[in-house]
Amino acid sequence: MDLSTFNNLESKIEELLDRLRALKQENSEIRGGLAEKDREIAELNDLLSAQDEERDQVRARVEGLLAKLDTL
Repeated sequence: MDLSTFNNLESKIEELLDRLRALKQENSEIRGGLAEKDREIAELNDLLSAQDEERDQVRARVEGLLAKLDTL
């Protein structure tokens, strides 16, 4: 293998290693963003559950009031 071929191979390997480092960094950033979105989804699900519970309580109270009105 002559020197120019070896230098070309070395250059290509360096490019691949640079790209690998960039991809690892990008992957890390994406994973961090995904974890944040998962936290946001969990918070929104908790909020939705609380609102569902509140709605059910309001419905029960309204039904109770309507039942009292029916007895009049």
